[in-house]
Amino acid sequence: MFFEKFIARAVIGAACALALSACVSGNPRTLYELSRFDPLDADPKEIAIAVKADRNLHLKRGDVLLRMTLESDDRNRAFDEHFVLAITNATPAAGLAQSVKADEHVLTAAIAAPDMQRFRDTQAKARNARAANATDGKGSISVSITGGCRWGALDMKSASVRSYMRTEADGRFFPLTGEIRLADIFAKAGLPAAEVPACSEAK
Repeated sequence: MFFEKFIARAVIGAACALALSACVSGNPRTLYELSRFDPLDADPKEIAIAVKADRNLHLKRGDVLLRMTLESDDRNRAFDEHFVLAITNATPAAGLAQSVKADEHVLTAAIAAPDMQRFRDTQAKARNARAANATDGKGSISVSITGGCRWGALDMKSASVRSYMRTEADGRFFPLTGEIRLADIFAKAGLPAAEVPACSEAK
């Protein structure tokens, strides 16, 4: 059944938030929150991602994506959908276990309004597949950071990012990934730090 194995897949799929690599947080609260999160019934207005990063690293609409996939032998049921997340604010999010240092800030992102209905349509399609017992648990959901820009210099040796998730409007954010150094992210992508454009130059 769709998302029947969500937790196991979350440890593999959602763990790769930031698109390149990282293990999902082994925090007991994270595993608990993911175990009770059913993305097929969740209100997309309540889902949010928080990213704690170097204060000079900024994200804009479209830099954070949410991906929902379903594998099925029935091609009419399978899908691979990407949803744009809009940056909603740059204030500390409730529930972060790790303190925010003076040289860091927290950016929160939520599914962009134009993508809301498509997300609901995807949920309905997945629920129909689950009801038909046509998926064998081959569904996953993940978050990735695909862009960003900088105000000022980024110290690639010390700068890092960490992501969090909220699944309820009044809920608190829980760790989604551990801390990942920017240097490691760019090294895996084979990119130099200069590839992070100045925000004045970013499209």
